[in-house]
Amino acid sequence: MSREPKRLGALGTVIMVLVILGIIAATGFVAWLCIDMVNQVPENSQSTDQAVQLPTETAEPTVEMPTETTVPPTTVPAPADINPLTGEALDAVSDSRPYAIMINNTTKAVPQCGISQADMIYEIVAEGSVTRFMAIFDELSDVDVIGPVRSVRPYFYRVAQHYGAILTSAGGSDEADSLIKKEGYNRLDGIAGAGSAFYRDQWRRENKGFEHSLMTTGEKLAKAAEKAGFKTTTESSDYGLSFTAETMTTGETAEQITVWFYKNGKKTVMNYNEETGLYAMYQHGADSVDANDKSPITFRNVVVLEADTHVKDKKGHLETQMTGTGKGYYARDGKIIPIQWSRESNSAKYVYTDLEGNPISFGIGKTYVAITPDGSPFSYK
Repeated sequence: MSREPKRLGALGTVIMVLVILGIIAATGFVAWLCIDMVNQVPENSQSTDQAVQLPTETAEPTVEMPTETTVPPTTVPAPADINPLTGEALDAVSDSRPYAIMINNTTKAVPQCGISQADMIYEIVAEGSVTRFMAIFDELSDVDVIGPVRSVRPYFYRVAQHYGAILTSAGGSDEADSLIKKEGYNRLDGIAGAGSAFYRDQWRRENKGFEHSLMTTGEKLAKAAEKAGFKTTTESSDYGLSFTAETMTTGETAEQITVWFYKNGKKTVMNYNEETGLYAMYQHGADSVDANDKSPITFRNVVVLEADTHVKDKKGHLETQMTGTGKGYYARDGKIIPIQWSRESNSAKYVYTDLEGNPISFGIGKTYVAITPDGSPFSYK
């Protein structure tokens, strides 16, 4: 066999390989040339590294509207606290313990001292048809002369318990003295134990009588309470009273309210003044005023409660209902509505509701409370 064809095949293979390599080399050169041309960017052209910004809508120019010159609002600081007996704002937080002071209320005792500054006044029969006041003060520091101070009865003592108040009196009935001693209640007694806090007013003693002359002051009582070791602050001033600034529009017209203590007994009249929104007290044939400064005795709220009352001994001492339930009236802003009252125990608070059971909200200001023997006349117009 001839070997020549084999040599020609090998040579052809070599030639083909060289051709292929030449093609590959030529292709690489062309590719390099293209890339180099692309990378040659004119000086005034943007770099390809920068992001391409798409066209956006032309933003409308901001037009500043003219504004009025504004004055910073006047800030009225919220009251630090309120008087828990009146709902009135106080300049500072107060945790003072109230005082409940027995005040004489016969014709010879008027005008009394200091009662215009009392936050609440209770009027209840003492004996016969003679009434007494219990003046309740949340704060005594600015009260000058107070009096004439008189003796306490058990039911007045039960009122003081409602407020946890320091009781102040000139002695008391045998039953009252026994109860207070037995229950260990704090009392400043002008007859025994706290004589330095009281004094006899010479003019009253000579012109009105010895029993109408025992007086005191807010400062004297505060010092006596501290000396006696009484707690003069309270952890809770919740006396079951809620207040509103709204005007009372429901109920019947009550521009004059007349309260009797027994039929043909002592009479107290409350006359409404539309300009002040207050009821002014009239009793013993004259408008009531404070002997300290001749200021009228006025109230925002008038409460009349009916209570079972009866004579319990030969001395004429009375038993007056202080717990349970009863009827009454509430007046404010020249209007009056019938109410119900309830009290679970002597240490509990009074609860006042309308006839549908809704709690009574008191107007901001002082309150007069009359606890009258049931069946006593009562009128308003």
